[in-house]
Amino acid sequence: LVADEDKPATDFQKAIIENVKKCTHIAPPDPDGKIIDVSLASEGVINVPGTKLGLCMSLTGGEFLTTTEMYPDSKKVTDGMCNKAQVAAIQGALDFIMQNKKML
Repeated sequence: LVADEDKPATDFQKAIIENVKKCTHIAPPDPDGKIIDVSLASEGVINVPGTKLGLCMSLTGGEFLTTTEMYPDSKKVTDGMCNKAQVAAIQGALDFIMQNKKML
């Protein structure tokens, strides 16, 4: 996941990762502990300046921001698994929001 460094919403990101882990592995960092040259914030999550970079997550100004990346570039993963993982990410996000409505 790619989270916004200004609104990292760590628990939100974790909820998504935990749900995705039910159907596929989470991409490991490189030997330097990074994904796409960015240090991990937590398992499978990097924080970047989303607004400054003009990433789609920054367009809504929402409370909980993330960008998901599911690629079948591993021998362990198929296109179908990536599709299921994308759905799992959405489900994890929605479940988190429903369980934490008081935060909104």
